[in-house]
Amino acid sequence: MKLIKLTSFNTKKPIYINVEMIGDLSEIEETEYTRVTKKYTSVGHLTHNNGGFRVIESVDKILELIKESAN
Repeated sequence: MKLIKLTSFNTKKPIYINVEMIGDLSEIEETEYTRVTKKYTSVGHLTHNNGGFRVIESVDKILELIKESAN
């Protein structure tokens, strides 16, 4: 099992994700009623069926962490 450390978008606390269970990665931009745009990355996990985890790191940064975990 290979884990990477990411930062939760909501709580700003670290979460650890098994890279072998990542199903998809996508960057999301949401605009709230205050017209503030929030940008985060959704990490779709094979065992997490509600859209995945929202994290601060970009897709490129996550791919970099995955490559580092392979070494």
